[in-house]
Amino acid sequence: MSADVKAVVISVIKKVAEERNLTLPELKDGTEIVDELGFTSLMVAGLVANLEEELGVDPFQDEDVMITDVRTVKDLCEVYVKCVAKQG
Repeated sequence: MSADVKAVVISVIKKVAEERNLTLPELKDGTEIVDELGFTSLMVAGLVANLEEELGVDPFQDEDVMITDVRTVKDLCEVYVKCVAKQG
């Protein structure tokens, strides 16, 4: 997994949580974005929008990947790593 993409994903998760005054536990690969971090669907939408801005890609515009398939921090990182690699 690209460490650069993972660092951006982690950074954006923290940014969105901070904007919503949400206290995060330690972010691990298996941490569930909705169930453990408390992200609402609106927060997930903001997360995806911020990641698109930061990374310049939207892995969910094609129907290859559905946002509902992304449950953990690792899932989110992997989706963006693959999408960035395709663009590369």
